[in-house]
Amino acid sequence: MSTRIALMAVALLLLVGAAPALGQDTGSAIAALSEDNLYVEAGAETVDESAMMNAIDAAGDNGVDLRVAVLASGQDAPALAATIAAGLDSATVLVFTPDAYGVFSDELSQSRLDEVLADADDELSGPDAAAGAAAFADALDPGGVSVGVVAAVIVGLLAIVGVGGRLWEVRTRDARQARRRNRRRAELMDRTRRLADQVLELSDPVELAQDSDLSEKYAGATARFDEAELAIAQAATMHDLDAVEERLGEAEALLTEVEAGLPGHS
Repeated sequence: MSTRIALMAVALLLLVGAAPALGQDTGSAIAALSEDNLYVEAGAETVDESAMMNAIDAAGDNGVDLRVAVLASGQDAPALAATIAAGLDSATVLVFTPDAYGVFSDELSQSRLDEVLADADDELSGPDAAAGAAAFADALDPGGVSVGVVAAVIVGLLAIVGVGGRLWEVRTRDARQARRRNRRRAELMDRTRRLADQVLELSDPVELAQDSDLSEKYAGATARFDEAELAIAQAATMHDLDAVEERLGEAEALLTEVEAGLPGHS
């Protein structure tokens, strides 16, 4: 009920000109999200749209109509989410700006939304919007994250087995986090396979070029690639996987420089 009242308040503010006070035109986002579930503003950071749509579909499987806007700028992401939601039918709006995220929902109670955000905050606050949306969708899973359900189970279990409810909650959270790590690991493995093809393709051209600078960059790229390939299997945390992604990014950048410096490159 509180979220519906808040939504009505936001809609009223829009009618009297509150949108300009945000310093940002949300009309394009509202128009796009009225027809689709994903809007990426021109100039916004690159988004893995396939992964983002998978997250949106997962939210739908959990009964939530998730609409995602990735914006090129914006200082108050929660206010932007509320403004966009006011222009849509009943939905849950997730907004990413370069420095923040914000969510508004008239489908979820405020307490339920707070539980979901607390569970997904690490990924939502990270650099990968698609990973943040996926964590948000996972946290909607009624079999895993609803603190209300957990609390009811804990009350019963405390009377029977004491701390059993807490153990169940921890195991459920651990399983959910493991799913996220496995999904991220699979994405990085796909990226590694593509990079391996590029490493092999450039091997002979670099050798034939007999250019010490190119050879040095190529060696640096392959070293970083080898480190990343080994680290993927050993990564035990999201932080470890972030380090793998950083190594892959460094290798890709060096290989791009090598390719650009080869004779006959256009």
